[in-house]
Amino acid sequence: MIKKIITLILVTFLTSGCTAKKGANIQYLAQKTIDDTHPRATLILGSSELVNRVLITNVRVAQVGLLPKAGIDVQNLTDNRYNLEYKIVWRDKQGFPINVGNVWHRFVLSPRKIKSFQSMGKTEEAYSIQFTVRFPDDLFIESDRREQESKQMVPCPPPLPPICPKSMRDRVQFK
Repeated sequence: MIKKIITLILVTFLTSGCTAKKGANIQYLAQKTIDDTHPRATLILGSSELVNRVLITNVRVAQVGLLPKAGIDVQNLTDNRYNLEYKIVWRDKQGFPINVGNVWHRFVLSPRKIKSFQSMGKTEEAYSIQFTVRFPDDLFIESDRREQESKQMVPCPPPLPPICPKSMRDRVQFK
């Protein structure tokens, strides 16, 4: 009886297929918002609010001389306009980043439009690409926006003249 149960469990494990998905985007892949078919590209939606609203697809990687070149499309699936930013990181064959000093680049994605991006690898070792899209996350821009809003709402009083204590007036000479 025990042998039958163990045999049944082993047969179940051996006949059931295991599918491995790479990256942290498993839920996004299930909802078809990331095309993960290209083996030399890792595509990342940096915000859960972009799921089912933005599609990253049509990855192309080719050699141009000694350097690789990649192209990626980002499509807006909604009737909303999005201010987004993207970052492209080239990696070597072992998966280590090559150009670590990359910055985020801002772009506007109009309703139902497709925006194409291209990047050239900087060295011959560049092999694969990591493409990330997210909402802008800039503390300084947000604080500047709040500061501007507060200035518009409450007028600032004019600067007040300096006030000196009576004991200091005798010692300080005003010109």
